[in-house]
Amino acid sequence: MPKILCLTSHDLNGPEQGALLRARNVFKLLARLGEVRLVLAGYHVAWTSHPGPVCGGFELLRAIRFEPTKRVSISDRLQHELNPRFMNTDWVQARPEDQAWLANTIAQHDLVWVHGVNIANGFGRWRWPNGVLDIDDIPSSFHRSQLARAGSLKERMKTRRQVFLWQRHERTLWERFEAVCVCSEPDRKLLNRPEKTFVVPNGFAKPEKPVARRPMNPPRIGFIGNFAYAPNLEGAWWLVKEVWPLILKKHPQARLRLAGDRSERENWPAGQNIDALGWLPDVAAEMAGWSLAVAPILSGGGTRIKIAEAFGYRCPTVSTSLGAYGYAVKDGEELFLADNAADFAAKCNRILAEPLTGEKLANRAWEKFEASWTWDAQAGRVAAVVNKVLGASQARREEKLAA
Repeated sequence: MPKILCLTSHDLNGPEQGALLRARNVFKLLARLGEVRLVLAGYHVAWTSHPGPVCGGFELLRAIRFEPTKRVSISDRLQHELNPRFMNTDWVQARPEDQAWLANTIAQHDLVWVHGVNIANGFGRWRWPNGVLDIDDIPSSFHRSQLARAGSLKERMKTRRQVFLWQRHERTLWERFEAVCVCSEPDRKLLNRPEKTFVVPNGFAKPEKPVARRPMNPPRIGFIGNFAYAPNLEGAWWLVKEVWPLILKKHPQARLRLAGDRSERENWPAGQNIDALGWLPDVAAEMAGWSLAVAPILSGGGTRIKIAEAFGYRCPTVSTSLGAYGYAVKDGEELFLADNAADFAAKCNRILAEPLTGEKLANRAWEKFEASWTWDAQAGRVAAVVNKVLGASQARREEKLAA
């Protein structure tokens, strides 16, 4: 049974949100194939060097906090701008002793699965033998999505610079890793190295029993996400300011339910029937009362687990095109898509006025979810990546012995 070392910045015991759910569930799929051990690493990770705790069901070897670069020299700044192999992209790095510990630990494992390029760069490590990089949010794609939202010339130039820097850096990933995983076929095409890029879609856990929908009256429209993540917060404010007033004109008693970590911390307008719920331990019970879920995403990269979650709970959904990016869905088939406030509100109002229309959308979405977007549906894809990397490693060993 292969030994698999998994690295992530997400505390798998923490409140559920998109990137954490991906890390936890992909690691669970890896645990079907080998012995998984975990390292937490990142700027916000609490420092501890004591092995042994359990994190998300896995043995936690170490939690490593990246520390800010205390002095950024002119040479470093030039390297950052001009050298695609320069790895201190976020000006935070693991301490030298942690880098040495990781090198020794990697040597004791058959495969290394790294969740996020920032972790790889934070260790200042160029080559990851038998390494898989899992990117759920391609940095250049994230910054490119913000171009349309950039207001001033200065903001547009700054954003274009980030797109350029990350595109250049992304072209080096296959020198560093044996395989790169992304969330969707469009992302695979974007990286333009199909022979070493694998699609492992985001998913959601299939409910253990049939979902009992109980839409409330007055109707409820819900948005769920981590409000510490800028694209979610941006989308929520667009929804509240631009879309929600148009919905209230048609349905003045409707309520907007904002659920997720830090949703309760925002100063939402009073008297607009808005309920900020914060983090919920039982999303299924809350979503069962919604007439529809919305994904008003205007910027960001990767695919949104909130789409698979709504499909899994058979909740009718209205999303922007970017919110549903990476899912093989069509407007009017599995959900409604709209990219301006008037259309978005109109499609929400249609579902409120025609519940059967929403039910048909949700049923078709469930069929695709069950076939393609449960975590169990990704088991074969994860296994294919592992087999590819381990097979290549074995072939290299045999060639070396033969020589």
